[in-house]
Amino acid sequence: MLIHWIWLATRNGIGSRGQASLLRMFGTAENIYSLTMEQCVTTEGFMKSWLEPVLDKDLSEADKILSSCDDFGVSVLTYADPLYPKRLRNISDPPTVLYYRGKLTNLDDEVPIAIIGTRQCSTYGLLHAKQFSKLIANSGGIVVSGGARGIDTMAIKGGLDSSMPVICVIGTAIDNYYPKENIWLFREVERHGCVISEYPPGAKTYRSSFPQRNRIISGLSVGALVIEAPKGSGALITASHALEQGRDVYTIPGNIGVKHYEGNLDLLRDGAMLVTNGWEVLENYVHLYPGKLADGRQKENLEVIFASRYGLSLPIYSPAFTLPESDKKDVDIPPQTTYIKEKEPPKDLPEEENAIYKLLSDEPQHMDQIVAQSDMETSRVISALTMLQIKQLAEKQSGNYFVRK
Repeated sequence: MLIHWIWLATRNGIGSRGQASLLRMFGTAENIYSLTMEQCVTTEGFMKSWLEPVLDKDLSEADKILSSCDDFGVSVLTYADPLYPKRLRNISDPPTVLYYRGKLTNLDDEVPIAIIGTRQCSTYGLLHAKQFSKLIANSGGIVVSGGARGIDTMAIKGGLDSSMPVICVIGTAIDNYYPKENIWLFREVERHGCVISEYPPGAKTYRSSFPQRNRIISGLSVGALVIEAPKGSGALITASHALEQGRDVYTIPGNIGVKHYEGNLDLLRDGAMLVTNGWEVLENYVHLYPGKLADGRQKENLEVIFASRYGLSLPIYSPAFTLPESDKKDVDIPPQTTYIKEKEPPKDLPEEENAIYKLLSDEPQHMDQIVAQSDMETSRVISALTMLQIKQLAEKQSGNYFVRK
């Protein structure tokens, strides 16, 4: 019964690793609940510290949690449920119970990618978090992140710009969304995916709760992409979990000597894969998940395909839904450039070069600003700018600024 699974998950003194060991020994939460003292002490591998919590048969706390779930519209997923992701079940310390709001997709046949990074991030990191996550989602991947400020927030926003579900794993109780300024974002995730926590309604939040949830983020995913991580960042904890769980780890290039990217460089030294766009992450899984993935940069009708495939409505990300002003400031996108009408580009200019040329003006613009306005991958913007310089249509100035010639 469901109540016995919640009872097991709330056993003080038996962590998720210990609960997994008990399940291997006895099979189900009901069997563990029914154990007698004699059965406990005569079972090989049964630890003394488990005895008291296992022999405590009080179900009142579990019953209260069940009632709270009903009150708050929270669904409960147990380790034995067919919908429980096999990837997560196979880690060394899987959560016995997950609480979630929204619609949980069957992840076993999908390609979830964890997108992670620091809270105190740069504009460069924010821009790429959204660009990478948007392309991953548009290409058929499922974005998984933590919902914290900074990189996590932008990763979720990028994922919501597609027809694919988004998964947010929080480190607080399922009825206590944090940070508070992201409540509107969590509500959007509920509508188009799900918010997950291993902590039931009313549970207290501890400092350790946030790094503890990181194993779930990586455990749900086939790979983890680190956008920006200084030394000591919580994102590196998730990357460490990913490596321990046998997941692929990816990172984007960062400037040498910049503290925000010291963790990224360490990951590269340790064997993480360098990627420059979201499709470079997903193309490693095309042969493993046939028919699931397609390069979102080349499929204009991909949103329609995925909407049909998953029974989702269009548009899944409402045009009326706009980002708060605070987020626009985070990304630091400047006002639209005033174009110089008397300088028309050559008629035979390729499409991408033409688009970038039109964004340039006599006022110097940083490359990050051009990328933000173009809605193109950074590598493609760099390529277009290079060609424009060769054709003497653009000029690069110090500090990575560009002007139209």
